[in-house]
Amino acid sequence: MVELQGIVQHYGGVQALRGIDLAIRPGEVYGVIGRSGAGKSSLVRTINLLNRPTAGRVLVDGQDLTALREPRLREARRSIGMVFQHFNLLSSRTVHGNVALPLELAGIAPLEVKRRVGELLDLVGLAPLRDRYPAQISGGQKQRVGIARALANRPRVLLSDEATSALDPETTRSILALLRQVNRDFGLTVVLITHQMQVIKQVADRVAVLDAGRVVEEGGVIQVFTHPREAVTRSLVEDVVPQALPESVVARIRALMSGAATPGQLLRLAFAGEGSDQPLLSELVRRYGLDLNIVHGQVDEIQGRPFGSLAVLARGARESLAAAVDHLRLAGVRVEVAHV
Repeated sequence: MVELQGIVQHYGGVQALRGIDLAIRPGEVYGVIGRSGAGKSSLVRTINLLNRPTAGRVLVDGQDLTALREPRLREARRSIGMVFQHFNLLSSRTVHGNVALPLELAGIAPLEVKRRVGELLDLVGLAPLRDRYPAQISGGQKQRVGIARALANRPRVLLSDEATSALDPETTRSILALLRQVNRDFGLTVVLITHQMQVIKQVADRVAVLDAGRVVEEGGVIQVFTHPREAVTRSLVEDVVPQALPESVVARIRALMSGAATPGQLLRLAFAGEGSDQPLLSELVRRYGLDLNIVHGQVDEIQGRPFGSLAVLARGARESLAAAVDHLRLAGVRVEVAHV
């Protein structure tokens, strides 16, 4: 649905994007994450050519937008809706008037505008507030107006540029749930720009990690959460699934290991999906005769699929420990033999 080929973006002497290649599938929620200054907003604004790239091509539904000139580009942009971080509502227009604006600009007949806006306000749960002005509604309600406005022209792609970063956690969850709903109900392709891995965890199907204007890692969300390859990815995942053990846990592990007669290893396990439902630890005890002590852990879900991490102190014969590690890896569990 969206394909970026060799996208380069310069602002004067600053190179914000350095050869971005991405292929975003129809109907998926695709997250782009990175720290401040990574180039996220520059990237999302090239998709609808609000920023024309210095080099490279942008294809949406097979059409090369970078080859278009006005007015064909204006027409093509109607198939790409956008939700902004700071809402960008017109203070002089009501909720109804803000949602109606893109339809009026497109020359839609007034009766059709009224019907369409009514449907959209019902969808985002704001029909009772149709006559209020932006100053009279909350931040979450403003963002719902922004989403309704972005959907007015029935786009095929919806861009979300840090749409929840100005909202509290509860409101963020409700806005992300709404984005997922419109993705499913309308088959929209959603491109979600954020600096928060919690947002990616809640709603995205796949994710690209951006750092210094380059895509350094890409994959399914569970894969990236459980097998982060790059340092910047591990840092972002740390915000949701802490990778470092608390000092109190480290001290307890050292005490357990120093006082044990049988040699032991600290195993850091990361698991996801179906593998998390298997009784792997009890199988290790039965098959390899190990003593296992879970010293730290966290289990969560990504869109209904379990994932998590465990720190397990395992004791037993050296050969048995090595065989147990191989067994876990064959079962799809990422295993790191840790040192404390």
